[in-house]
Amino acid sequence: MTVAADLLKWLVGISTLMVFWEIAGRQAWLGGGLPPLSGVFAYAIEPRSTELLLRSAGITATNASYGFVIGSLIGTLIACSGQIWRPLKQGLDTLSTFVNAIPLIALGPLMIVTVGEQFTPMATAALAVFFAVLVATLGGFERVPNVHRDVTRAYGTTHWRALLLVQFPNALPSLIDGLKLGVSTAVLGAILGEWFGAPAGLGVLIVSSMQNFQINLLWSAAIIGTVMSGAAYFLLALLQARLLRRLGL
Repeated sequence: MTVAADLLKWLVGISTLMVFWEIAGRQAWLGGGLPPLSGVFAYAIEPRSTELLLRSAGITATNASYGFVIGSLIGTLIACSGQIWRPLKQGLDTLSTFVNAIPLIALGPLMIVTVGEQFTPMATAALAVFFAVLVATLGGFERVPNVHRDVTRAYGTTHWRALLLVQFPNALPSLIDGLKLGVSTAVLGAILGEWFGAPAGLGVLIVSSMQNFQINLLWSAAIIGTVMSGAAYFLLALLQARLLRRLGL
């Protein structure tokens, strides 16, 4: 029900934005940089444009998907490690505060130097997801009720069993919230990574269209990236609702 309500709100907001965009474009309120939305759609459905956009979107989706899986796994494993090895926990708390202050766009040049242009989109997406999942999962562990921790200590439960039976199930809603945020930032991270010199993808298309003043192509690529990010978010939100309903959370 919550997912449906959120989706309805998004649809109302997007519809309002589309109407405003069309009017602003036709009236040239923002000059030639904002064409009418109908003109952007007309350009995007031309066969050559559609082929170019879909091919670029497929590359970006691949980079984002790999980055999402890698970043999610590493973020979750590191957060869980702090619950097993206590000296690591304080360092992770400091790390989570630090990484929140790092702008994603600042990581692009570093990724080019370390992993090369071809893997920069995937690496940037993975880092974006890693940050989101790490912070969310650590927050989930912090919210585990103290009475649950006391019970596991009273029974002499090992750190591993306490993590699997008590802490991780209680932190699962926060982890899924992090994955929801991460799946949308994965798309953004992949596009930013492509922006910094990858061979292909929506980011490359956006940079190229800006340099050549291809306004309709620029907005078409931006819209597709936004739709991909939003669709991934709502798909994961739907999976979250079903999972939590099954677990009774």
